[in-house]
Amino acid sequence: MLSRNQSSSLVECVVLSVVLMAIGTTAGIAQPPYDPQFPIVPEQLPAPQGPLVAEVRITGNETVKQDTVLSYLRTRKDRLYDPETLQADKRRLTSSNLFREVRIYTQEAAEGMVVTFEVFERPTIRAIEFRGNRGLTDRALAKQCGLTVGDSLNFYAIEEARRKIEDYYRSKGFPKAEVSVIEGNEPEHRAAVFAVAEGPLQRIEKVEFVGNSFVSAGRLETQIQSKPGYLYYLFRGKVDRSKIEADVEKLTAYYRSFGFFKARIGRELEFDENNKWLTLRFVIDEGPQFVVRNVSVFGNSTFDTPALEASLNLQSGQYFNQGKMDRDVNTLRDVYGGQGYIFADVKAEPRFSFENPGELDLVYNVSEGEQFRVGRINVHISGEFPHTRESVILDRMSLRPGDIVDIREVRSSERRLKASQLFETDPQSGKEPRVVIRPPDLSDTGGIAQQGSGTVRGQSPDRDEVEIDVYVDPAPPMSRLPQVAPSPYGPFSYGPSR
Repeated sequence: MLSRNQSSSLVECVVLSVVLMAIGTTAGIAQPPYDPQFPIVPEQLPAPQGPLVAEVRITGNETVKQDTVLSYLRTRKDRLYDPETLQADKRRLTSSNLFREVRIYTQEAAEGMVVTFEVFERPTIRAIEFRGNRGLTDRALAKQCGLTVGDSLNFYAIEEARRKIEDYYRSKGFPKAEVSVIEGNEPEHRAAVFAVAEGPLQRIEKVEFVGNSFVSAGRLETQIQSKPGYLYYLFRGKVDRSKIEADVEKLTAYYRSFGFFKARIGRELEFDENNKWLTLRFVIDEGPQFVVRNVSVFGNSTFDTPALEASLNLQSGQYFNQGKMDRDVNTLRDVYGGQGYIFADVKAEPRFSFENPGELDLVYNVSEGEQFRVGRINVHISGEFPHTRESVILDRMSLRPGDIVDIREVRSSERRLKASQLFETDPQSGKEPRVVIRPPDLSDTGGIAQQGSGTVRGQSPDRDEVEIDVYVDPAPPMSRLPQVAPSPYGPFSYGPSR
């Protein structure tokens, strides 16, 4: 007789046998019995849709390395062969500017497709030569032509180089020089070779002026570049026709600046029998000098017209003078700039009279703008010695926050900073004290303004205020003066005006 534990184990075995029989029956329904004619194969990945690339070959490259060509290709060994990818590779190689043409060849093999890229390199300049030059050196010509060894042998670049060499010869006194291309204008060429026929070197022997009565020949000679050489004509004095034509324009502008608006300038070139020495003659027809009939100012409302007209130097009845007119424009700007209208615009307009030839009316058009006061004064210290105190700089400013901006005092403050010898003053390197008025649209509006080596956050300026920026580079300690005189304006407070 079975015990209770043995009975439980027997029941579990029976249940497990029934479940296994059920699973086997279900599997038998889902899977057909084995048939030798239809063997069951394991599941496989889908077969490739085309042949593979068995090999990629590069031919035709001489100077470009094969690895460089392969870096432009997406067609690689053991990848699927794709005609669209091949065409994209061709476009990529062509646009690289390394090759002037690319051809593709394909060949079937047992392992797949063999793809060959035949490239035709762009010819490069392997040498630059000049033949026939005696007056100018190879080095000078090579510098002027703009070509270097290794550049692409471009036909347009070769022609441009030829033209530059020719122009350079003519600027050096060889007006009849001719330059031709011997090598470099054919696809198979690999060098740029120029043949030079210099012709005679021509120099200016003397310059003459004919027809001038308003101004002396010596004064006119200071306005031109075409002049005889010096030291036995070894330096300068070479004939340059482009400079001669430019001198004609300069002389014309010079005469017109004095009111000779109908002046005409011609030139005559007279060579000696050897065609080497030139007598340059400027023929001048001065014409009438225009007289100012009326002077008027328009657009002003802040200042009286008679007061503005009285401050002008060029008055009615005087001969027109461009220099005087320009100075009067600056005078009007200073009148407005001295009262806070620092952005006032003044333009002069000569108007010719049709009723009285030889006379003109001079009109000054004024756009006053707004009046401004001084807001913040920002100090910018740079250079190798940035520890200069800002008070040293601010004490030399004749303006303080709240003052009406006076453009003349701004210039005076800048001159005072330069004369103090405390700061670098070298205009060529850009190191000199500068006082700059910041236009209103560039003023700080609650942002950060640089001041010294740190930053100071300021309040938003009023619409009628402008900020002034002072830029200095402290000089080395050895160049500083032993004592600095105090500012005649006394110590001021330079915070925001409120």
